Amino acid sequence: MAYFTEDFIKFFEELEKNNHKEWFDENRKRYEREIKEPFKSFVGELILAIQKFDPEIMIKPKDAIFRINRDIRFSKNKQPYKNNVAAFISRISKKEEFPGYYVHFDAEGIWLGGGLYDLSTENIYKVRQEILYNEGNLKEALNAKGFKKEFGALQGKKNKILKAPFKEYGKEIPILYQKQFYFMKQYPPSKITSEELVEFCADKFEKAYPVNKFLRLAIENIE
Repeated sequence: MAYFTEDFIKFFEELEKNNHKEWFDENRKRYEREIKEPFKSFVGELILAIQKFDPEIMIKPKDAIFRINRDIRFSKNKQPYKNNVAAFISRISKKEEFPGYYVHFDAEGIWLGGGLYDLSTENIYKVRQEILYNEGNLKEALNAKGFKKEFGALQGKKNKILKAPFKEYGKEIPILYQKQFYFMKQYPPSKITSEELVEFCADKFEKAYPVNKFLRLAIENIE
């Protein structure tokens, strides 16, 4: 089933040139018809597809989808709207610190990713601790043929200095320096109008499931 028409791309190309309330109000019905409602339906079906290999995912579409309105209160960029639609399919909420699956559509294409992006100091410590204790399990997940070919490796910002108890292991295990643990890849915009869009995204995410599973074990570790 195709959720989106060619007008999806056109809408975001036009929004990029007309990112103001007047234009958006004139095109609001178009946005709801071509973008908002189809994306909600798509996310709902994608959640069902993900649940087949990741039963911990219990989120509802409304709790996964990000608003198109930008928070401009503390930003130098005062454009009121995002040039994309996106969702984070996690356990129960896009706001929780729990490894999930990120899907993002814009005029340039599809972004698929996941893992852990914004982490509290406590959870960074937990992930590093799990890596230190069970590095072999992480290597196995990262080197699995599906993940490595599709996403390569975990990305993220790093600390310049490691504190105890990780400091002495940093040279041997460089990933300990990371304070983000996410994966991401871009795909061409032609995929957005594909009739196999759900299957395409779910297949990519299934390859990342072992990595997410490792990160969850870290976050859920109760000392």
